[in-house]
Amino acid sequence: MTWKKFFHFLSSVLLYSLLLILVIVSILIVIYLVDQFLGKKNNENRPPLFGAYVIISPSMVPNINVYDAVFTMRVKEEKIQLYDIITFLSKEIETNGTPITHRVIGILETEKGEKVYRTKGDNNPSPDRALILYSEVLGKVLFRIPMIGHIKTFIFSRLGWFIVVVLPCLGIVVYHALKITGIIRKKVL
Repeated sequence: MTWKKFFHFLSSVLLYSLLLILVIVSILIVIYLVDQFLGKKNNENRPPLFGAYVIISPSMVPNINVYDAVFTMRVKEEKIQLYDIITFLSKEIETNGTPITHRVIGILETEKGEKVYRTKGDNNPSPDRALILYSEVLGKVLFRIPMIGHIKTFIFSRLGWFIVVVLPCLGIVVYHALKITGIIRKKVL
């Protein structure tokens, strides 16, 4: 196999992989939009069908590390079982409204008959103080991607923003300016 054929094969594999990823992402976006439309149509205030969150504290180490991304899916109340990892909106004073990802260590019932979840970070010495209602659950963790949060942190830094957004935009502007300048020169001469 020659180098030319090898690079052609490699570029084809990369191109088709990228195309497959774009198709999957497009399908997920359509599913998300349809789900949100149906929720609004039925006057339901529900979390998104899928969610992605970057972990910023070591509370779930060693199972989920800082800068890992977790992907969640909204599930029905009866699908949340003991020892599942869920993402929910915090009610703690220090973190009120922040998405937290912890493990369910207890399922209790209130006097009104509602299920509530006792949660705890795997690395925390004690359970969370607040009990979590089903309406506060954003989703059940499906899987995690290790260390991808570093990319997010870099992109949102000044240097990352400059490299990822500003430089490519400048490159496009300069390329088209040179192209226009070349066309004008040809017409003038």
